[in-house]
Amino acid sequence: MISKKKVLFFLVATIGFLIMPKYAEAAEDIMSVSLDNIFKVPQGANSYVEGNNVIITNNEKSQIGSIFSTDDNKLDLTKDFNAEMWINIDGTADGVTFVMHNDSTKTTNFYGNVGGWLAVYGTAVTPYAPQKVTGSQLRNSFAIEFDTWYNGVSGDNFDGNVDTNSGKGHIAYTFPDKASSYVAPYSSSYKTIKVNHLGLQYPSFYLGDGQWRLLKIKWKTWDSNNNGQLTYQYGDLDPVTATISRDTFGADSVYWGFTGSTGGEVEKAMVAFKSVPGLVNYEDSLTFTNANGDKIQSTTQNSEITVDYSGEYMGGKQNMLQPTYTFSLSPYQKYQYGTFKLNGVSVTPTYTNNELSIPLSKDLTVEEGKVDIQFKVKDIGVSQDTDLTLTTHLKAQNFLSDNDYTYKLNYDKEAPTGTGKLTFIDADDAKAIENATDYRPFLSEFQDDYTPKDNIKIELKSGQDISTLVKTVGPSSFQLTLTDEKGNARDVTIPLFIQNQEVVKSSQYIIYGKDFSVDSKEYPTTDAALRSLILEKTELKLWQYDDVSVTTMNNTQLNLSIDKLPLTSASAQGGIYEATASYGSGTAKVDKPINVTVVPSIAPVTIQFVDENNQPIVDEITFESTVAESIDLTQNAQVLEKLKAVEALNYVLDTPPADEQNLLIVPEGVTRKYTFKGTLFIQSAPSSINFGDQNVSAFDKTYANPEYDQDLIIWDNRQTLGTWKITLKQSQDFSIPDDPSQKLPDVLSYQTAGEEKMISTDAQEVFSSKHQSTGKYDISQETWGPEKQGLRLNVPVGSVKQIGKYETTLTWQIEEAY
Repeated sequence: MISKKKVLFFLVATIGFLIMPKYAEAAEDIMSVSLDNIFKVPQGANSYVEGNNVIITNNEKSQIGSIFSTDDNKLDLTKDFNAEMWINIDGTADGVTFVMHNDSTKTTNFYGNVGGWLAVYGTAVTPYAPQKVTGSQLRNSFAIEFDTWYNGVSGDNFDGNVDTNSGKGHIAYTFPDKASSYVAPYSSSYKTIKVNHLGLQYPSFYLGDGQWRLLKIKWKTWDSNNNGQLTYQYGDLDPVTATISRDTFGADSVYWGFTGSTGGEVEKAMVAFKSVPGLVNYEDSLTFTNANGDKIQSTTQNSEITVDYSGEYMGGKQNMLQPTYTFSLSPYQKYQYGTFKLNGVSVTPTYTNNELSIPLSKDLTVEEGKVDIQFKVKDIGVSQDTDLTLTTHLKAQNFLSDNDYTYKLNYDKEAPTGTGKLTFIDADDAKAIENATDYRPFLSEFQDDYTPKDNIKIELKSGQDISTLVKTVGPSSFQLTLTDEKGNARDVTIPLFIQNQEVVKSSQYIIYGKDFSVDSKEYPTTDAALRSLILEKTELKLWQYDDVSVTTMNNTQLNLSIDKLPLTSASAQGGIYEATASYGSGTAKVDKPINVTVVPSIAPVTIQFVDENNQPIVDEITFESTVAESIDLTQNAQVLEKLKAVEALNYVLDTPPADEQNLLIVPEGVTRKYTFKGTLFIQSAPSSINFGDQNVSAFDKTYANPEYDQDLIIWDNRQTLGTWKITLKQSQDFSIPDDPSQKLPDVLSYQTAGEEKMISTDAQEVFSSKHQSTGKYDISQETWGPEKQGLRLNVPVGSVKQIGKYETTLTWQIEEAY
């Protein structure tokens, strides 16, 4: 074994590059870029290139290795940059370093100390001021060491301030060319015996376990104090930030790369480069948006999400060569076919194993450097809260990038919650609920854990008999169904109070009570009895309420004011009186007025007899009857007598009272009417008309003044008088009763005011009148006579064949004429 204290130096010939394919994948499927014209292995280094990987040290003892950027690919520390590199150490000693330096000599001819010095540290510190490091250190440098061997034993104490970490190694950063980075006690040699490790980290894994791990570097350029910040992260360890002063390198343009060494123990150390600072400057971003176009960091299940990826080539030492974009979806994400767009144009990507891939047909340049990709995904099979991660892979010949983008999928299994708001509804007003267009006013509050309030569906729960729920005065309720965007539904009970005109309320209390009546003979004789009667008859109820509930209270808590009612010590007089039920105080006090009707025992009954114009025909009658009893007017002698008197005046009954046979007597008394109509009729007509005994004449003979036993009288007491007419007809020609064959045809006529009309078996109008006064009209007295009007008998010569008594029958008829 060769200990790390015993240093051996080797000179190795310069290693040339083996030209490999532009892209290579190392073990464990890592991706790295080609090293052509970007890095070089200097002479003296035991390193070589293998594909896209650099073997820093091989499994040999006492090796030193290095790889540095070319002059064209030095870092510009006046600009921010990022870089990513793979490191694989397989063995036990001694480790590698990532370095930034301004030691141009070692980029062409590399030399350094093997073993624990990792080819970057010096061996001594000068004793005079200013102190300087000597012994082959990497000058003007900053290093991050990945140390696989613990150098902490006596005489070999480089790691004197470091924990052994059970042999797993440590990570730290140092400044190999600064004396402050060493402990060098005064001696003849001032030999360095300890390195001051900064930002110490102890991995839980063995640094030399042969696994590829990613080293991420992020540089932030000089601040106002000429300090820069370099943040690095190795694998899953926490990031570490080192402050680097501007004078560390003596320039703003520096080389960078890796060194490594072995001593008595060996390891194979390899590096590969994922992204090279300044080679390709590329910026990208990815956002998730929902169906409304809102950017999101979380959503709920069954949501369609739009993925918007934007990238832009910002320049660099090379164009981005032949990039391909790949999007690895979460196992719970499903690509929505036909939604993929590249720079706004629909294209079809390769879709395999839940990965979308699209190659560009050209390099990205400053002139044409923008890439916009959009597609949609939807979650599937999720049954709990889940983080959905989508990974973007950008693979170009000279640039690699992998980024994870995550949004949280909140599994929404909870239905919305809400609290009903007490709502006052008028009795029987079911439409106020059934026809409501917006049910939010029925809720005092409602919410959902994910769905916005405006997107919560609020509906009347089906199957409810709302008409019944709003029929009875008092507390009631119905149910609304609240449904979120994911279909989770919950029923919420809405408290109601059904009110009518008998309900009064304040800000806290509600009173319900009905007006009532009491018979004067049953009116209470004590105040206590009166109060009990009021509570019983009014059905008084008392409630207390707030915004969300109603509480029933005992109605005996009500205050009853009875000072306006009749005194209980005296006989109560009929009338309407007011009592008051009240509760509460101040603005919360509620008063309920109650009308108490004292009903007398006897009430008057008035019966009127009127014509069509509501004018009395005879005097009305009034009598008393017992309240609450029913009487039959058809059995009342006074009523019957009056009806006969009216009929005697030639009126006919038109409308009797509707409740004539069941007239209920109420306390205030009742009035009813019999309504009659006037009549038009023949009050009397002659039953015998005699032209007397006449001798047969040799000439035509007319007889104009017959005798009659009764006058022809018309009666008309109708309310609306109009024209009427009299018609007359005879049953047959005059004939001798004992010898009907002996006839005198066409001998009877009627002289009117204007003409003489022959009487036949057909009715003839013989008289008309526009009589405008009520009562009787005697036609015979007013118009008949030899010189006036009336019946005429005209016997022509030779018409009488047989001497005898001739007879016929006359019919008088009256009609309204229009």
